Amino acid sequence: MKALLHRVGVRLAVVTMMAACSGAAFAADDVNQIFQMGRAAYYKGDVETAYQLLVQVEQRNPKHFETKALLAQIRAQKKPGTVSVKKTYEGVLLTKIEFTEVTLEEAVEGLRVLSKTASDGKVIPNIIIKDPALASKTLSLNLRNLPLTDAIQYLADIVGAKTVYDKHAVMFTTVATVGN
Repeated sequence: MKALLHRVGVRLAVVTMMAACSGAAFAADDVNQIFQMGRAAYYKGDVETAYQLLVQVEQRNPKHFETKALLAQIRAQKKPGTVSVKKTYEGVLLTKIEFTEVTLEEAVEGLRVLSKTASDGKVIPNIIIKDPALASKTLSLNLRNLPLTDAIQYLADIVGAKTVYDKHAVMFTTVATVGN
């Protein structure tokens, strides 16, 4: 009888330990999923959503290195007096854009000139095309009275690119190069 109770006790302890471990695994999966959503939001330029998600990860796992690194970047951008690139570009109104059968690289150069003119030389966008195949894609665009950020997004949509707003620039990238 004593041996039976001992075996039952050991089995109960093992079951309890497995349940605790599986709960920890689910919790780790949840944290990782929230981190991945926050990271994706950050690289899409949605810094506020990224911040909210990454703070949740930080609360659950204060030692998560990648979360700490991304939050440090976001907090540096949020410092008083620091205006994000996206906010700066939103404030530039382009009155007329006419591109006919130009490459993405030529269109980006055109946006730089139009932005410089529209902002009286104060805003010249830093735009990086990370994939050489994107740079050579051709496009046509005819728009009026829109913010620079919308013009950038239209260009990206036409050539099938993603835009990633960084601290100092906006990048045109394909899905395959987003994390690089």
